[in-house]
Amino acid sequence: MQVTEPEDAQGPAVLVRATIALAVRGAPDLMGRLVAHTRATLRDLETRAYDERERNRLTASRRQLNQCEADLLARFTDELKAAFDRTAARDQVAIGEVGDPHFDQIGGMNAAQVQERVENARVRHAVQIAAGHALMELNGLMCRLLGLEQAQLERNPLRPAVYVDAVATALGQLPVPAAVRQGWLSLMSGALGQELDIYYRQLCEDLRMQGVGAIQAVNPESAAAIPSASEGSTLTLERLRVLLGRTSARRALVESELYHAASEPAPLEAGDTVADAGPSAFQATVPAAFEAVREMRQLDRMAQRLDGRQAALGPEKDHPVRGLLRAQAHGLDQTLALEVVALMVDNIRHDPRLLAPVRDLVAQLEPALLQLALVDPQFFSHKEHPARKLLHEITHRSIAFESPESRGFSGFIDPLHEAVAPLAQSAIAGAEPFDDVLARLMGIWDAPGAGEQRKIALAVHALRQAEQRAALAATMVREVLQRPDAVLVPSVVLDFLCGPWAQVVAHARMTDRTGADDPGHYGGLIDTLLWSAQPALAGQDLPTLRQRMPELRQRLQQGLASIDFPPAQARDFFEQLEQLDRQAQDGGAVAAAQGESQGQGAPAPASVARWNDTDDGTWLAPQEARDSGFIDMPGESAHAHEAGAAMGGALVAGVWVAFMVEGSWTRTRLAWTSANASLLLFADALGFVQSMSRRSCEQLFANGHLRIISSDPVEDALDAVARTALRNSVDVKI
Repeated sequence: MQVTEPEDAQGPAVLVRATIALAVRGAPDLMGRLVAHTRATLRDLETRAYDERERNRLTASRRQLNQCEADLLARFTDELKAAFDRTAARDQVAIGEVGDPHFDQIGGMNAAQVQERVENARVRHAVQIAAGHALMELNGLMCRLLGLEQAQLERNPLRPAVYVDAVATALGQLPVPAAVRQGWLSLMSGALGQELDIYYRQLCEDLRMQGVGAIQAVNPESAAAIPSASEGSTLTLERLRVLLGRTSARRALVESELYHAASEPAPLEAGDTVADAGPSAFQATVPAAFEAVREMRQLDRMAQRLDGRQAALGPEKDHPVRGLLRAQAHGLDQTLALEVVALMVDNIRHDPRLLAPVRDLVAQLEPALLQLALVDPQFFSHKEHPARKLLHEITHRSIAFESPESRGFSGFIDPLHEAVAPLAQSAIAGAEPFDDVLARLMGIWDAPGAGEQRKIALAVHALRQAEQRAALAATMVREVLQRPDAVLVPSVVLDFLCGPWAQVVAHARMTDRTGADDPGHYGGLIDTLLWSAQPALAGQDLPTLRQRMPELRQRLQQGLASIDFPPAQARDFFEQLEQLDRQAQDGGAVAAAQGESQGQGAPAPASVARWNDTDDGTWLAPQEARDSGFIDMPGESAHAHEAGAAMGGALVAGVWVAFMVEGSWTRTRLAWTSANASLLLFADALGFVQSMSRRSCEQLFANGHLRIISSDPVEDALDAVARTALRNSVDVKI
């Protein structure tokens, strides 16, 4: 199995793409072997089953698997490719696996859904253990190719969790009962671990032969990683579901238009109580196929070697406030709420995207947040709660700054210190103190933002105008391309009609208030231009040509002026149009052949095909470009389309990205996207706006000059809490 690409392709990025492409090509065969293993196991279980009902169930399951096999192979291949694309779009911080629940989803889950998530997580861990030392070596090799300084399991696109989630997602799309597909997943897990172990060994050997050297995992003792669990943790996914569940008391809270803090802790209802439940109430059953997970400490040690994560919070003596408040907690609901807050704060404090002064400031808020959890333990599950909004505004706005020395950072952090210091030392009895601090800070931050908002509004107006004009222009382009004489003119003329002139016609239609069919009569000039651009044809009627050409040039110049088209580019076109005119005057067909060598270009079939294929005809007038800070990227990288798929839906309004500008990174926020997502507007912390097409963003991403950072570190921190609860659910002694 050789990972190769064309001889002229070189570099680690190319080798990563080739490795992933090889994995995708091998996906159908891999799933075929997993299905064969599952089918054989089901048949063996049938022959050994004494109970007729059990035997019939196994027979039905095997027959269903046979019926779904072809569909499953195709779906698994698609899901694996999509998973690789998502991995390529991620930044330095792990965002979890596809199968991991988001914190804000947990309250709406039922017990069966929780059970399924836990079982899938157990499969991931079992497969990871089965992959063994081959995974450790591959992780170091792949992270070296990705340009990382230290090995990080979550950055390895070929890690077992990606495969398991792709299998689970593909199975979940089949029209079979959940119990049946869960049984298939359980049986496939053992074979998948063995298959990956073999595949990883072969891939490691191939990469070593190509000169790739491995890097070591992070030293757990020195890693500044997000903690994953705490000693003696009581938080499991089922308990978190009950805590966040929409009981009658909480439903009013979640569905209220304005948030009002509870005056006392919302008790868990009788049907959902966790305080009186025995240990088994929160432990999912472990199928016999997961014997390898009996001793989960083996997995903990492996995970530390793989990515260096330290899977414990600091000792209780390092957090005296936590211990004091835990002693004051009444009931398991308050205890769990305190644990969620502590984990959330620790995750934020270890988030490498946030600057050290911001992380320290969040740490100062922990006593106030812990106190709040005792009187209002649901604050972290309601996005509009003042405390959660305060954390969001602090962390989200801080991403704007690349370093504490960044321009404007002191103006951001100084008011924060002044506002948070009293809050951190106050006795908290409700949400009001957080609301007061939030209102004060928003007033400070947004006061100088009026100018920024005007800039953004002006830029959005310019981009919307360009987008509307582009949509109208696209209609005209389609009409031109459908004409039989479109392929008979030089490409320079067709490019002019489908480019600038389409914008002229669209602009006239946008600005017309008379209701005319052809405002400015610009559309009517197309016939004349196409006729005059064919020297052999126009040369047959020279009197008409001489009569029409001066007016044609004048009307074309007038139209281009209406959209403020750059004069230099207009001059280039008119010079070539004049050459075509001379060819017609000099004798038609012979002159036309000579004109090809003089730069007018060949007849336009290639241009017709290109314009038929393009889906981005957006052009900005110079003033629109100035108002929106438009950046036009020339050309397109060979892997820009591939990058677009990798970015997926990551570029959404509010997300922070980093651009490489003149050798250094600068951060900016996606403030607006056009209706068809072809234009994007960014604004930085100082109100500087710039815009570009989505294709330009994809090109920057493909070239490594754009990084997607995050839209909400608080949501990421809470999602990490959910992953901790899931890991705690898996890590159960059997």
